[in-house]
Amino acid sequence: ANPLLDGTLALPAGIAEWLEARLPLRQQPPQAAPMPDRPRRSRRKAILVLGMHRSGTSMLAGTIAALGSARPKKPLRADRNNTRGYWESTPLNFANDELLTAAASSWHDWRPLDPQWLQSLAAERHHHKIKAILASEYGDELLFFVKDPRICRFVPFMSSILAEMETDPVALLPLRNPLEVAYSLERRDGLPLAKSLLLWLRHLLDAEYHSRHMPRCFIRHEQFLIDWRYHVERAAEKTGIVWPTPLDQAETEIGRFLTANLHHERATVGDLQNHPDMTPLIRAAYDILCAMADDGDSLELRDELDLMRAKFDDACDVVGAAAAAEADHLRGERDTINRAYRELGLERNALVHDRDNLLAERDALLASPSWRRLTAPLRWMRSPSKRRR
Repeated sequence: ANPLLDGTLALPAGIAEWLEARLPLRQQPPQAAPMPDRPRRSRRKAILVLGMHRSGTSMLAGTIAALGSARPKKPLRADRNNTRGYWESTPLNFANDELLTAAASSWHDWRPLDPQWLQSLAAERHHHKIKAILASEYGDELLFFVKDPRICRFVPFMSSILAEMETDPVALLPLRNPLEVAYSLERRDGLPLAKSLLLWLRHLLDAEYHSRHMPRCFIRHEQFLIDWRYHVERAAEKTGIVWPTPLDQAETEIGRFLTANLHHERATVGDLQNHPDMTPLIRAAYDILCAMADDGDSLELRDELDLMRAKFDDACDVVGAAAAAEADHLRGERDTINRAYRELGLERNALVHDRDNLLAERDALLASPSWRRLTAPLRWMRSPSKRRR
């Protein structure tokens, strides 16, 4: 009962109306309950492992596979260079190599890819092929990872494919001392240290710049080996990933392959500063990326990397043409030498073939009856017992 409305409270004229107009004094009729929203299907997520070759990308990919992210159906086989697996899709690896070849490049090219070519009709065939491979390798999985260091150089191309598949990209960027990366590539592929350092710079600068629109997290290689739990939890927090497998359940599987002996090549900060092949540009880029990993991203750090990338690209325009011409010259010299060896080999094979034919003819002649009849007197003369008669 409300005394303001039922007349039991004496009020001056007009006060009750004035209060009623300003306060919810009367009970409102019940509102119809809103219809519940239909549950919306979560958008798919693709974790792009964007790191330079030999920088811990396989180690990171194996960890997130143990945490429940879908792995490729046709992975590359492990070998002596990576005994615990590459965690890369075999058909995607081949398709990415074909893309780079069509763009007049390769996995060990430190020059930038032409962005206009990546948007051309010539690249369209590769676009459709890679999209079909992703659909085949990962099916309808809501969370999967794509790991291939080559992707660092054409992140926008891959992002456009994922957008067509209604999949949101998330970037994890492993970061390793560039000198350790160069030592590892020298041991595995025989690449000169200077070239490997340029490759490191190209992959990291391109991957950082083109992942800025994505949720992302930088992960330092040596720190990840010490405390992987902290870094996967931090990556989930920064990117919005929900790991399908709890960390406690994945710990045993991760512990089987995530060991300190994965850190083969070692280089200190002092080595980085004093090595003769280390340029100021590479040192500064590594310092800034480490700051991003340790303290977080910032506009100031991005601006510094943008300046470095512009300097590097300008240098590639000048030096890259000369390097390409020199590489073409060396390739021509190598082809000439190989051709000469092949010709010598063919000539040698022909001589060996003629010799074998002559020997076969001689053996057949010596074994024939006519030869035995012709040489019978000689055999008789050589027999002492027959001469004494």
